[in-house]
Amino acid sequence: MQFHVDGELVDAAAATLPVDDRGVTFGDAVTEPVRVASGTPVAWRAHVDRLLDACDALGATPTVDPADLRARVDETIAANDLDDALVRMTVTRGRGGDTSVLPDAARLRPPAEFDPTVVVTADPLSPNRDPIRLQTVRTRAIPPTAVPAAAATHNRLDAVRAGAELRRAAPPDADPADEALVLDDAGHVVGGTASDPIFVADDAIRLPALGDHAPRTATRAVVLDIARSEDLPVAEGAYTPADVRAADEAFVAEPSAGVRPVARIDGIEVGDGPVTRLLAGLFDERYGSV
Repeated sequence: MQFHVDGELVDAAAATLPVDDRGVTFGDAVTEPVRVASGTPVAWRAHVDRLLDACDALGATPTVDPADLRARVDETIAANDLDDALVRMTVTRGRGGDTSVLPDAARLRPPAEFDPTVVVTADPLSPNRDPIRLQTVRTRAIPPTAVPAAAATHNRLDAVRAGAELRRAAPPDADPADEALVLDDAGHVVGGTASDPIFVADDAIRLPALGDHAPRTATRAVVLDIARSEDLPVAEGAYTPADVRAADEAFVAEPSAGVRPVARIDGIEVGDGPVTRLLAGLFDERYGSV
């Protein structure tokens, strides 16, 4: 495998960052996964816009534009001869700190002038659309007042803690749930650890109203656009896990499979239905079957 690191293709084993890169030391970086189907990035514009919006939120605008990023992604795909893959684009603020302040704070404060590091990695992908199991966790989503565009930054400790919580909660000799359902401090659903839950109830497609929280994926907006293009009723609101458990059908939007049905939430059977299957089919028509 070969990855793209700062404009150069290098062997994966040599694709490293300096230990003083701010993405390594402070999580001062943003990242965005994008599925590649038949050699082409799926919903490219939605993904690259999300990445660059996250860079702007952190004040770390990269020195590359969407065309340059697309070229690096295409080169990485071609170098690895991949038809189906999950590509991850990462931009760190680079190295250094503001040496004009006190030594203890110097490494933390971003430098006034910085040289972003841009990395593109790729992994072969066999998308899985088997129904998944969701479980509500105690871990709360990082508040957007603390970390802007939290889902797109390297600061994903809420997702890491949620995943660890799922493992601890699993019965002996049983697999943990596939994905956590993460809430905000008020107890309303924000998203999964790496997906966006969507459900159908009262004849409408329903999504959590995120406020200042960032969606977990760019795929959420893509699926929402498909639903609206078909004149399907869509509603956003403050939903609890109980609302999702009582749904007529539920699914998640995520980069690798697009639309994936939910089998159970907190042990309660939910399952897919005609709306889930319709949106999955329309997603495949637009972006290629998984």
